[in-house]
Amino acid sequence: MILSKNIQIYLKTTETCNLNCAHCFTTGKNGRKIFFDPIKTAEFIKNLVNENKVQSTRIIFHGGEPTLAPLADMYALFEKTRHEIPQIQYGIQTNLVYRLTPQKLQFFSDVLGEGGIGTSWDPKIRYGSSHPNLATEEEKMWEENVRTLVGEGHSLTLMVSLSKYIVEEYEPLQIINYAISLGIKYILFERITTNGNAVTNNSILPRNIDIDSWLFKMYQQTIQHGLQKHIGNMFLEEVAQSYLRGLHVANRCRGCEQKIITINADGGLSGCPNSAAETQWGNISEGTQAFLGHKLRIGAICKEQIRNSNCATCDVSDLCNGDCYKLKWDGDICSAPKTLMRHLKYNQVHDSAKELMI
Repeated sequence: MILSKNIQIYLKTTETCNLNCAHCFTTGKNGRKIFFDPIKTAEFIKNLVNENKVQSTRIIFHGGEPTLAPLADMYALFEKTRHEIPQIQYGIQTNLVYRLTPQKLQFFSDVLGEGGIGTSWDPKIRYGSSHPNLATEEEKMWEENVRTLVGEGHSLTLMVSLSKYIVEEYEPLQIINYAISLGIKYILFERITTNGNAVTNNSILPRNIDIDSWLFKMYQQTIQHGLQKHIGNMFLEEVAQSYLRGLHVANRCRGCEQKIITINADGGLSGCPNSAAETQWGNISEGTQAFLGHKLRIGAICKEQIRNSNCATCDVSDLCNGDCYKLKWDGDICSAPKTLMRHLKYNQVHDSAKELMI
């Protein structure tokens, strides 16, 4: 069966959320108010890893908002897996728009370790998404929680979705400097796929040509102001990896469906979390082999290997590798940062690219 030796599992502890972001690939607060089964889930993960001789595993508590699930269940999953799976890490993707109780702080300290904490900052489409009058209060709560976790020594990664509002209203320098001021260790700029809430809110999607310009500006401002000395930019690093080492990682790998597994709260299985709410490849109750050999999974793996015909004549296809196959094209214009890639390729800026490596 096709499975990477290094896997990442997005464990959706629940399908619902305390927010209702317009761009989210889940269905926000309208998601089902159910919780995962820690015992059955742990058993499935152990079998998957051990039967397939997986070498490293990273489990990311996800949702919805993962901390809505009972902490006791999340601890149970942790205890059932940490001693029986070699080379395992735990992380969490959380909106941090809630009261950080002593119990939650203790969970973060006990469980997350090197896996780290991921959180998102998306003005206009995140804060106030549950109720407009709460926007200022929610953003303030989020910022205070970030500062608290950084102060306790946690490694935080800030995810920023490239909505039309962000691309039109913010300079990259503004956002990155803000992240630095909070003590954020890494920043990741993400392009939005048309899944979940984004299907009916496609007005928030910028044009690919505008994303391309914004990302090149981000590179220019990063080098000009030395931002790479203060924060790791994960998007720029993946492009630098392609340029310097010929390695296609993250968005460029074209192998996500072979190494990423999403376990929904009801035990449903999928690959990329962006489409996990809509496309499922079996259930943990059916066992690991049924999942690995599911025809929809094999189909997704095959689809991920197929590039758009325009990629065959693209001058930076060696750096791009076709980009993420879930991102939309605007006619013949893809979502890849081509201006940045061409700058690197044709100007031979090895020293600047090396500085982007994390």
